[in-house]
Amino acid sequence: MIRLVLLSTLTLAGCTAHSSKTDEPNTGPQMSQPGTGGGSSIHAVATSVQSTPSHRVPGTRLFPPSTAEARRMYPWHRRAAGYAPLSARIATPKGFRRRATTRGSYAHYLRHLPLLAKGSPVRDYSGALLPDSTRAAASVIDLDVGKRDLQQCMDTIMRIRAEYLWYRQTPDKVAFLYAGGRAFGWAQWRRGIRPRSRGRTLSWPTVAKANASRANFDKYLTFMFAMTGTIHAVGEPRVKRLANLAAGDFFIQPAKSATILGHAIIVLDIADGPGGTVKALLGEGYTPAQDFHVLRNPSGGTWYSLNEQTTIDTPLWPGFTWKNLRRFRH
Repeated sequence: MIRLVLLSTLTLAGCTAHSSKTDEPNTGPQMSQPGTGGGSSIHAVATSVQSTPSHRVPGTRLFPPSTAEARRMYPWHRRAAGYAPLSARIATPKGFRRRATTRGSYAHYLRHLPLLAKGSPVRDYSGALLPDSTRAAASVIDLDVGKRDLQQCMDTIMRIRAEYLWYRQTPDKVAFLYAGGRAFGWAQWRRGIRPRSRGRTLSWPTVAKANASRANFDKYLTFMFAMTGTIHAVGEPRVKRLANLAAGDFFIQPAKSATILGHAIIVLDIADGPGGTVKALLGEGYTPAQDFHVLRNPSGGTWYSLNEQTTIDTPLWPGFTWKNLRRFRH
C-alpha cells in the first residue's frame, strides 16, 4: 500500500514524471560521521578553510581554495584529474565586481565548484551525450550524477545544498519539503524515521535502526530525489527583493501535471555593477538526470542581468520571472 501511495506522489515530483524514481539508493561517496565506523570520518572534510590559495581570481576579493582544500570541500567522486574552479574559468563581467563572500559560506562554496575540462559535453546518467544540454552549457560542473534517472533539476539543487552542509559538519540542517508542505530531514532519517501514508494521513514512525553514516546520508538524498521535486520545493520562501538576492537562491516553476514538466535553476555567483545593477551565473541539472552545468545566456555570454522585472530565458527553458525565486529555509 505505501509503495503505491508513494509512487502516485511521483507524478508531480521532479522536472518530469518518472516511474523509475524509487527509494533505492544510488552509489556515492562512502564517508561516515564520527563514531559510526565505515569510511572516512566527517572530520576528513572539516572546514579548515585557511590553507594558502593557489591563485587569485581577477575581479574578486577572495581567493579560490587550494587543490587540497577543494578535495575536502567537494569530496565526491570527480572525473577531472585536477581542480579547475568555476571562478577561474568564467571571467567577471566588464565593469562589474564579484560580490564579496566569506570563506566557508554557501556563496563561496558555489563560486568555486570544480569544473570538467573546457569543451566537455553534458552526459546523462547512462553516459549518453546530450547535444541540446551541451549547447546550453558554458561549462560542466564536475559532480557525479548516479546511475539512474533520479538527480534531475531540483534534485541537483538539493544535492549541492546537502553536500555543502555535510562539508560544514552541519548535516542535521539538511531538510527539504516533503508531501503536505512538511520538511523531512536527515536528522529524522538517521534516527530511523520514515514517512508513511494511509489515505490522506501522513505519519512519521521509527521503522529503521539509527544510522548516521555517509552511506545512509546518500540513501536519504536518493529517497528525497525520488519522492520530491519542483511541486514540493516551490513551497520554500520567496525572495522578494533584488537587494536580498544571494548565491544559492533558485528560480522554480513547478510541474503542472504528470505530463507538463517543471524546472528549476540555481544562482551560482553574483556580480555587482554601477547603479545597483546585478548579473548572475545560473546553473542547472535537467531531465533526464544529467551533468550539472553552468548556463549560457542566449543573448550572448554567460552572465544574466537580473532585476525584479526581468524575464529570464535560458537556452532550454524560457520565462522564469522574479516571483519564481526561492531560497531554502534550512
